[in-house]
Amino acid sequence: MSSIEPAASEPHPAAGIVHNGARLVRTRLLGFVVAPGANHVVDHEGRLVVAPGQGGVVLGVGPGDPADPWASDHLEPGASIVHPDAAANHALQAFACLGNRATVVGGPAGGASGVVVGKHGATLLAFAPEDLARLAPGDPVIVDGCGAGLSIEGEPDVAIHSCSPGLLARLLPGRAADGRLRAPVVATLPAEAAAAGLGMDAARFNIDLQVDQPPVAERAGGLRFGDLVAVLDQDHRFGRQVREGWLVIGAIAHGHSVGGGHGLGMVSLASGPAGRFALETSPDATLTSLVPFSWLP
Repeated sequence: MSSIEPAASEPHPAAGIVHNGARLVRTRLLGFVVAPGANHVVDHEGRLVVAPGQGGVVLGVGPGDPADPWASDHLEPGASIVHPDAAANHALQAFACLGNRATVVGGPAGGASGVVVGKHGATLLAFAPEDLARLAPGDPVIVDGCGAGLSIEGEPDVAIHSCSPGLLARLLPGRAADGRLRAPVVATLPAEAAAAGLGMDAARFNIDLQVDQPPVAERAGGLRFGDLVAVLDQDHRFGRQVREGWLVIGAIAHGHSVGGGHGLGMVSLASGPAGRFALETSPDATLTSLVPFSWLP
């Protein structure tokens, strides 16, 4: 169990929020490191760009590193895992949550410990650099999935997705004086940022954020993998949709794309009426500060 997880089965009244983590099911999920993809995309000027795409094992890039601009398309840092059986892969996508422990169970990196840090088409994992260097496509990885069904007591309109109970206590570290949920974020973006991924299942996939055009670009400059961001006028309780007066908080999981309607990938973590959140801008609102990576167990 990852060092973010010991408190996962207990509520956190001291932090000002109480959740149902003690009643969640922990389930063991299996995935395999997927081979890297070569993306062929057309940029805004109509040029064909061929770049390293999602999948595989990406060396030298991880949580805390700049999300843009790598010479890539939808870059997935660390290791990306899928399951070849559709039903098993569906379970992996739905039940693996950020902060969950991952363990390599075969190949030269067998026994290495990592953490779920994102979702895209694949489930995205962070490992220590020396363990990533020993991973290869096809290696099997177990994820101790816990977080599906997580909810906050007294907040029926706030949905939590893809978030381990241990991470939730750090994601929303208490209440403001007026009772709202404190929510540290690196940046707050307008609704115009929301792009590919609208309408999709908020618990299984990411949403792309277009951050290269005004008015978003100036607010999104310098975002890193793992940064928490809020996007306004977004309702991600179920399928993602635009809804005035609501918001979503998520973590940056994959890199930019030159394709129209695509951009930095964000995993939806918490969504509800904007009036239930007290947003706090902080450069420390990032997975490298919230998850004790260095370096498990």
